[in-house]
Amino acid sequence: MADVLTTPRLVRRAHQQRYFVASRLEGAAETIGRLRAGDEVTGLTAGQFSMIDVLEHMVREAGGDADVFVSTWSAGLYDIEQVASLRSDGLVRRARWMVDRAVFSRSPAYAGAMMECFGRDAFRDSNIHAKVAIVEGRDLRMVCRGSMNLNKNLRAEQFDISVSDEIVDFFRTWADALWEAAAPDTSTESVFAKVWADFTALRGAAPRHIWPSAREMAAALPNVRGVG
Repeated sequence: MADVLTTPRLVRRAHQQRYFVASRLEGAAETIGRLRAGDEVTGLTAGQFSMIDVLEHMVREAGGDADVFVSTWSAGLYDIEQVASLRSDGLVRRARWMVDRAVFSRSPAYAGAMMECFGRDAFRDSNIHAKVAIVEGRDLRMVCRGSMNLNKNLRAEQFDISVSDEIVDFFRTWADALWEAAAPDTSTESVFAKVWADFTALRGAAPRHIWPSAREMAAALPNVRGVG
């Protein structure tokens, strides 16, 4: 499996159904639209949505009960909570997260909360900058590659989605090999343990200024019909 990470590999496909989409204002679902077997979608955005929104749309289009693999340079707590919500709704069965090593070392508040949502075994770290999301659901298997991280970044972004068993198998082989190569050993396990210890210590003491989460703020807004 380790050879997959060092040996150049290439996949060529023909007879795919290719679509080009671009939007400055619409969300991921509206921009991408329905996904069907054989589709190839190439898209451009103005940064109004991120990989987490593309991932949610893919999961819903795949028919639920999905296995998800995500490699990303960075992620935010809200993004992990969004996928945790999809899991509680029965749309995600299992999620694996491959993140850059710096994510764990620089922010135990985020990394610890991420591990709390999915468990420590759902995360591995590597020196990685690839942004790839693989979704294997009941009805469809697909993969997205793009410039976007999980967390929102208000800059122009690009992405490509392939609804193709062949392309999924190509990236799944790479993902599984990377996951195996990043299996915790004595040194990296200590990093995870330290992050978890730092997170639980931080969680034990409330900060001086507590800002409400985006969801709490949204819940507190009045209903549009009640505003006049």
